[in-house]
Amino acid sequence: MQRRNLSNAMRYLVAVCALVSALGLVGCGSDEGDTKNVIATVPIDGNTVLAVQNQPLTFSNGQGFGVNIGTGPFTLTFNSPNTFIVNPTGNPVFTGTVTYGSGGSCTFLAGGTTLSISTCNLVVNAQNVVVGGSQVGGTITFVLNNGSGATASSNSLNTTVFINDDGELFVINSTTGALVDTGIKP
Repeated sequence: MQRRNLSNAMRYLVAVCALVSALGLVGCGSDEGDTKNVIATVPIDGNTVLAVQNQPLTFSNGQGFGVNIGTGPFTLTFNSPNTFIVNPTGNPVFTGTVTYGSGGSCTFLAGGTTLSISTCNLVVNAQNVVVGGSQVGGTITFVLNNGSGATASSNSLNTTVFINDDGELFVINSTTGALVDTGIKP
């Protein structure tokens, strides 16, 4: 009788150990090797702006920028993380400085005019990005929102992206080669 109970007890013990081991393996799994389609909104700051530095961002209408720089298209280029140049069609070029606030806000200052934007984001898109895998092509767009419902989006720039083993999204600036950690885990 004792041998029979011991045999049953051993079977139960083996079954419980197998179940615990299987759950442990599932619980300790990682995202490495997972494939993701990325649509990530990245708040702009002094680091993330490096993803678009020295690349002209074209906007279709100057009114969307929030100040009267004409109704035609214009380009915005960040010369450095804290300086910019705006080239509006048919109007003089102007330069200035930019500062970043919390939550992706940004303030442009040029020629005594201050323009505060409540949200300044980069939107990163890429398909079939393998976590911990190689780099893939994607796009990045600069989006301004004044907080009152007006939004202006730039053209999409080609970029290279990857997701590291920890699941963080990185962008490589196609002009400068800067490697930018977006701080986002898509």
